[in-house]
Amino acid sequence: MADYYKKTFTFEGKRRYVYGKTELEAIEKRAILKSQLEAGKVEISRNTQVFIWINEWLDNYKEPEVNYRWYKDIQAMCDRFIIPAIGHMRLSSVKPLHIRKVLNPLQDYSYSFNAKIYDILNQIFNTALENELVVQNPMTGIKKPQGRTPKKRRALTSEEREISLKVANYHRGGLFILLMLYCGLRPQEIVPLQWSDIDFVSKRVTVNKALKSDGIVRGFTKTKAGMRSIPIPGILLDRLIAEHDDITNDSLLICANTRGERYTKSSINDLWKNFKREMNIAAGCKVHPQKHQVMPPYFVQADLTLYCYRHTYCTDLQAAGVPINVAKELMGHEDIAVTSKIYTHKSNAALNNAAELIDKYSRGV
Repeated sequence: MADYYKKTFTFEGKRRYVYGKTELEAIEKRAILKSQLEAGKVEISRNTQVFIWINEWLDNYKEPEVNYRWYKDIQAMCDRFIIPAIGHMRLSSVKPLHIRKVLNPLQDYSYSFNAKIYDILNQIFNTALENELVVQNPMTGIKKPQGRTPKKRRALTSEEREISLKVANYHRGGLFILLMLYCGLRPQEIVPLQWSDIDFVSKRVTVNKALKSDGIVRGFTKTKAGMRSIPIPGILLDRLIAEHDDITNDSLLICANTRGERYTKSSINDLWKNFKREMNIAAGCKVHPQKHQVMPPYFVQADLTLYCYRHTYCTDLQAAGVPINVAKELMGHEDIAVTSKIYTHKSNAALNNAAELIDKYSRGV
């Protein structure tokens, strides 16, 4: 869409986009659409540009039907991926070729993300078909793209756990790591966590907010199930108590950056990179004297990610004999099928625990 000019404006708190072949045309279209919106007269026909129909579709089909967070996600995906590619086109002019131009650049994104864009496009043009704005849905015959294969998450090895705990004792991101390992929190749930969310008497941490994809902390989590209260094991509680002794204001963040500010998505990545660096050094890797870079061979494997700590929490629940329905609640999973994907991983500890429980039951203990 390099040959088109884009102009934006805000109407009733919503961002609107207008496209034209020249800058003057885009400015004129912006003025026309703005006046139509203010007069409540937006004409919809087969010649309507896609971006106008998307705005109508969002206002009349999605906003009344879905929750606020999903509506904002849909709006963001339309603004970032769909409108820039075909927003300037007339509805009746969109062909399967143009749809492919939206989908093809997304191959490096996950399958689930590709599926969301695919479904959104399908809904946009299905409703256009229902309103007789197109003769045929241009999505017809287009298969759902596969995207990239998601990375498999795994639990920590005993060596990785040992080194992680060692580094967590002195690293500024130690508490961040421990909250994932011992409470199974998602990174975006840790970011807004305050000391007031810790109940030292009942030994619980309350999760009721999260950092969202738009960089804003909102009073809800990834799913409704994410709003939860999690028991804090003694090993983590001792660390929290020690850290809290110097806190005079419980509204302060539990985990903050070096400036005392909230972490962002990029600064979380930086924190994890630095933590891995310290793990390598703690495991015996040498550091280049001039470049200060860790030299191979590395202790930390490439597939060790931050989410492995949350995954480990779930496998620890299984090994401890925690029922899967309880683990689902503690993990904040909406669907127990997600939990079962982790619980189906066999472990000697889990099998031995099951054998012990069965033996006790059969002996009436």
